[in-house]
Amino acid sequence: MSIRITVAALSFAVACSAVARAQQDARRTAPNVILVLVDDLGWADLSCQGSRFYETPNIDRLAAQGIRFTDAYAACVVCSPTRAALLTGRSPARTGVTDWIRARFQRPGGATPAHNPVEYVGGPRQRLRCPPNPFWLDLEEVTLAEVLRAADYATCHIGKWHLGDEAWYPEHQGFDENYGGCDYGQPPSYFDPYTNASLPHGIPSLPPRRAGEYLTDREGDEAVAFIGRNQARPFFLYLAHYAVHTPLQGQKASLERYAKKPKTAQKNAIYAAMVESVDQAMGKILAALDAHRLAEQTLVVFTSDNGGLLGSTDNAPLRSGKGNPYEGGIRVPLIVRWPGVIEAGRVSSAPVTSVDWLPTIVAAAGAKLPECDLDGVSLLPHLRAADGDVPARHLFWHFPHYRGEVAPYGIVRAGNWKLIEYYEGPTHELYDLAADLGEKRDLAPAQPERVRELAQALDAHLTATGARRPRPNAEYRALPRVLLLGDSISIGYHADVCALLRGAADVFRPMQSATEAENCAGTDHGLQRIDAWLAAYGGHWDVIHFNFGLHDLKRVHPTSGANSDEATHAQQTPPDEYADQLGAIVAKLQATGARLIFATTTPVPAGLVRPFRDPADVLAYNARARTLMAARGVVVNDLFASAQPRLAELQRPVDVHFTQAGSRQLAEDVARCVRAALAAK
Repeated sequence: MSIRITVAALSFAVACSAVARAQQDARRTAPNVILVLVDDLGWADLSCQGSRFYETPNIDRLAAQGIRFTDAYAACVVCSPTRAALLTGRSPARTGVTDWIRARFQRPGGATPAHNPVEYVGGPRQRLRCPPNPFWLDLEEVTLAEVLRAADYATCHIGKWHLGDEAWYPEHQGFDENYGGCDYGQPPSYFDPYTNASLPHGIPSLPPRRAGEYLTDREGDEAVAFIGRNQARPFFLYLAHYAVHTPLQGQKASLERYAKKPKTAQKNAIYAAMVESVDQAMGKILAALDAHRLAEQTLVVFTSDNGGLLGSTDNAPLRSGKGNPYEGGIRVPLIVRWPGVIEAGRVSSAPVTSVDWLPTIVAAAGAKLPECDLDGVSLLPHLRAADGDVPARHLFWHFPHYRGEVAPYGIVRAGNWKLIEYYEGPTHELYDLAADLGEKRDLAPAQPERVRELAQALDAHLTATGARRPRPNAEYRALPRVLLLGDSISIGYHADVCALLRGAADVFRPMQSATEAENCAGTDHGLQRIDAWLAAYGGHWDVIHFNFGLHDLKRVHPTSGANSDEATHAQQTPPDEYADQLGAIVAKLQATGARLIFATTTPVPAGLVRPFRDPADVLAYNARARTLMAARGVVVNDLFASAQPRLAELQRPVDVHFTQAGSRQLAEDVARCVRAALAAK
């Protein structure tokens, strides 16, 4: 009897041992996962993405050993929504985190409320009331860390969290370890002890270590230590660098080197030093994987939470930057390496987005997807094989908030077509990204059916995800709306006009990007663009102040049409043609019902102005314009007469443009005329 019991016990022990070995083998074969999220890193901010100023040799090596995506997107134009989407596989419209989360120190009273806000918000100058943004990512949301921890992964968060107050910190969202994750959206300082006057206690969960130590270096060290502690088991490392977010602070040696480097459109030495610190942290991580012989067992994902911040970097050839609906605000770097699984050196143009990483990583780990609606798809077949498909689908964005002068909007990308819908109108912009990556040619007026189709798709998505949408604001009290149309002279005085009319009118002008004004040029260009200009910003203009002439009267080469310095060459637009085209523009402007003000062309100085302009032509073209305006009942703002008496003082030498003082004087004259038109209206 005892022999039978012993045999049975041995058999059970052997079976248990076999199960344990199988579980251990499964743990060994499950890949480690390192997800690196850089804050505010622009699409063009890496050497492998085309930068000739920033230096990123370690990240470039990662790309050479893996796959680089050209059409990768962040789930939102700002940080918190993308972070929530990345960790849940669910879009901002679905999680409800649609804007960056205000930390406790940024709220009145600094307290944590019992519940997330529910009341819509909006001031009397905003057409729409907007849904409130939550103060945290709900604990009911299932994060990637929770899924992987259930699959016996060690989990660690390092760096920026920005998804809620203390009860919603990383350790409450599936992470075993947390170094630096809190409610802050940016560090008080990048130098140990990481404090400033407003935040004297530094970064919670990242106690000071060495005075003056750079934050990104510290994050890299914590990552290497975590890898070393967990080399014998599967691990998930979420390294969410605080860099390259403001405050812009870099290490002295790097700063000095970049300050001496030849500048490109990307020229900020401090920002370059911060990018380099991220690259050095990546170098530490890759070296640690090599040292522990873990490279082939580790899936590394490198990306950003939104586009680059204008002023810190330059996102060209993409338009605009962080916070804006153009490609510079949403398209981000994405590099993935998994030796032996992903072919080295691949480049993919498949459109992918932040929500794809939870289903992709869960599939790679052989774990179980959460039982909830997901918006992402697994990219694993595409990563494993160049011919592995990414399912055909539309990509959507929902930003139901005002951000500066940018009104709430949604976006849909379908194939190479991209539609932006501003919810105030709604008004739309349509771009063909294959032919127009810089989004310079709005095709919405020419393709109304495509606009309608994509707008319906966006509406269906918002309904399906339960998105909270802006609502009409019953308390809205609009200021009069003024549109300035003109050439570079107008661009020069625009900011002063805005300041002079602040509180009396909202002043707009056509923009090439969020920071670059569009030059309205001559009447030929004006006829091509006038419909788009009038429809911009929701239309509905009270006063339109406009000028055409300076470009029309410049001399051009008779065969090439290029600008010419020859006085014998003809004007770009001959006087009769100028009068006809200007008349056609005036007819379109009058159809809006706005009060119109025409500004005369300012004087051209004597001497060789390049391209050549004859001072006598200014008089002739202004005379044609005055005759037309008198016949049409349009008020004339005589900027020529305003500038002429003090021209030597107000205009740059041998240049049609004005000094700062000159632009200010013109602005005062423009503002005076606009105020008179508003009073008359």
